[in-house]
Amino acid sequence: MMLLRRLSIRWRITLGSSFIAALIFAGAGLGFRVQLESILSSTTTTVLAHDAAPFVSQIQNDPTAIDRPGKGQLVSVINADGTAVVSSLPRPIAARLSSIVAIPADSDGDVVRSISDGDDVYRVRVQTVAESGGDWHVVTVRNEDSSMLLLGRATTAIVIGAIALLIGFGVASWLLTGAALRPVTRMRQQAQALAAEGSTEPLPVGPARDELSALATTLNEFITDIRGAVDRERQLVWDASHELRTPIAILSGQLELAHLSSGDASALEAEISAAELSVARLSALATGLLELSQLEQPENGAERATSDWTALGVELAASVDRARMLVAATGVTIDYDIAAVDTADRYRIDPVNVGRLIDNLANNAVAALGSEGSVRIALRHSAVGLVLTVVDSGPGMPEDFIPIAFDRFSRPDRSRTTTRGGAGLGLAIVHAIVTGAGGTISLANADGLSVTVTLPRVPTT
Repeated sequence: MMLLRRLSIRWRITLGSSFIAALIFAGAGLGFRVQLESILSSTTTTVLAHDAAPFVSQIQNDPTAIDRPGKGQLVSVINADGTAVVSSLPRPIAARLSSIVAIPADSDGDVVRSISDGDDVYRVRVQTVAESGGDWHVVTVRNEDSSMLLLGRATTAIVIGAIALLIGFGVASWLLTGAALRPVTRMRQQAQALAAEGSTEPLPVGPARDELSALATTLNEFITDIRGAVDRERQLVWDASHELRTPIAILSGQLELAHLSSGDASALEAEISAAELSVARLSALATGLLELSQLEQPENGAERATSDWTALGVELAASVDRARMLVAATGVTIDYDIAAVDTADRYRIDPVNVGRLIDNLANNAVAALGSEGSVRIALRHSAVGLVLTVVDSGPGMPEDFIPIAFDRFSRPDRSRTTTRGGAGLGLAIVHAIVTGAGGTISLANADGLSVTVTLPRVPTT
């Protein structure tokens, strides 16, 4: 088995199919030989019966007039006294007549046996004829050398034919397997060439709708996913380094100013406060990146947590309370509405992620309003699943920004150097939560910005 595992697929298929073919050919050859042997035996027995028939008829008609056997016939007629009336049997068989006649008859009343005498093998048939004076016996004999010779030659021909067929089958299996695997070889060579050239082209998919085209399609999908993940990671590193560079430079400048202001307590305190704000921005950025990385991490077969309608309502109310605390000193109002329904449906989203989702959407809405305005959050149960809407009375988003609003570090003002506002990760985190739960999210400008989140229910089993 270890040796087979080291062989190529082509060799394994060829050897395996040849082994199975060898078993089939051996079984077929053996069956043919047995059938041929049975036919020869039956034919010999029939010939012996034909040889005995005239003598049986003579015994029944006139036992006193028994003809001599014809040339080539090996026959012996034994009367009721055990005396051979006529006999043309070979001497070795004639010497054993008494023992042959004494052999018990078969079910049909005759005795048919093969008797060996040195190098010769004879088929002997004894037919008993009942007469008034006692039982007569007609013994007919045939030399089986010719039948054995025929059987031996037939066996040799069967073996040679089976070997020839097996060799031909092995060669055909080798060629057909090579032809079947040739597209795989081309696919591998093309993949190596694409990798060497650094090309992003997909593997070519053949015109046939077979297993190989399905394999190429699956590999292309896998390669696309891998490339997408690599591109996202590369973009994340680039964006993170770009985002971190500015606050770190600002923080370095603020610390230098703090050193220069060491003799002025009020100026030193102002610089330290500004540095604390920069540190808080860096901390928020690192926290957002970590949270986004955790959300995009695959489940690895772990069972995904779910939430029921009650848990969703509790998280919504808690998120609204947290948002209201942030705008307590402003003119911003936050209202929410939960449809009163009695449902046992569950949704494939963790309650903690529900809180993250609503917190980020509410904070984005509040940040867009400034010192006054309103935010309304609604939770509904529909035929498609759960529907969450967050609508604010702010200025909305630029239409050209909406398609990229869920990208990391994206901001409506397109600025990547401003120290105002967030890091541009809020909507990216929201998008990761929603897509991870199998839902959809959309943005639209109305009398402000409207965010609609749809989450499918967990199928009941």
